[in-house]
Amino acid sequence: MAGGIVRSVIAPHTPRMGVEAKAPAFLKGVIAGLRSLGEEVRAAQPDVLVVQSTHYVSTFNWYATCQALHEGHCVADEAPDLIPGIPYRRKGDPEFAQAIVAEVGGLGIPCNRNESEHFQWDYGSWVPLHYMDPGQTLPAVLVPTCLMSSLDECLTVGGAIRAAAEKTGRKAVFVASTALAHKLVRGPGVWPSEVHQQMDREFIAQLVEGRITDAKRNIYAYSEAVVAEMGGRVLATMLGCLDDKGGARFSGKMHGAYGQSSGSGNACIAVRSAA
Repeated sequence: MAGGIVRSVIAPHTPRMGVEAKAPAFLKGVIAGLRSLGEEVRAAQPDVLVVQSTHYVSTFNWYATCQALHEGHCVADEAPDLIPGIPYRRKGDPEFAQAIVAEVGGLGIPCNRNESEHFQWDYGSWVPLHYMDPGQTLPAVLVPTCLMSSLDECLTVGGAIRAAAEKTGRKAVFVASTALAHKLVRGPGVWPSEVHQQMDREFIAQLVEGRITDAKRNIYAYSEAVVAEMGGRVLATMLGCLDDKGGARFSGKMHGAYGQSSGSGNACIAVRSAA
């Protein structure tokens, strides 16, 4: 198969899932969803995972990790009692990372190489892959959430990531590590409001039914209404990876349960081309 985006997925990352034995019962269905999502992703036999986490944050520039090997210990800096320093070791893909930098930069969007040997993964990048690919077999390239980016820019960057996959012949999976509704409160088991839950379910339905053009059109109002994590930027990049022009058709699947965490809504969703 030619290169391209074989799946564009949403994966939750609450640090309470980091150590499964300590995870609260209300997140078990979300953890099961991540495992099931991982089975679908691995069955697609991708060459590389592109992970955008809401907790790997840049201010002005986009980046792509160009390290040949990702190795270190993941600490949840906001909750080190939950993820105190868990080791990881996973291959990178410097060639593909450079292709992302070139495609994004070629559009006039500032994008640079992240090649620091001291770079450590954030928990939003580590938690989903911990369950989706526990054997650490699939190479990964990380891109940050850029605070200066608009939702339009994120949609555009998603398209650039897709173009990089096509030009390099990589079968890539884009992993949007983010919650949906995200009006946080103290209290791990608190659900989003009923209104926000309903809006989340409507957004999930658009993805599962393959209505990607509708989802792209509605991402602005939806993200504002539910206080989407990081303003919906990661969701927009995920949608931008899907080329809905020319009557393209898509299908999606939700894995596991929709679950709460301190007022946020979390779901595991995969979207692919129906062609």
